[in-house]
Amino acid sequence: MENKVIVISLNEFSEFLKPILQKLVKLEEFLFISAPKNDTVYSDTEASRFLKISKKKLQNLRNAREIGFIREANGRRVLYKHIHLMEYLQNNELKKRGK
Repeated sequence: MENKVIVISLNEFSEFLKPILQKLVKLEEFLFISAPKNDTVYSDTEASRFLKISKKKLQNLRNAREIGFIREANGRRVLYKHIHLMEYLQNNELKKRGK
């Protein structure tokens, strides 16, 4: 297999990057404008629905400290911040195997 070098001008490189940057701007708008604000909290039922897992599975994750959570002042009710759910999803994302 031969190695080839492609030489392009700065303007050509800029034009090449333009659609990529536009998509990144749209993604940023979705993540930071359309998505729930960081202060959004979820009950057990809402969090399990968001993650598409059972409430029992969510409780097991919480007990194993695999997902963040907060307790209300009385110590009984458990709540989940949006960031807790997103961190769990990010940490447990399945990666494609390389061929």
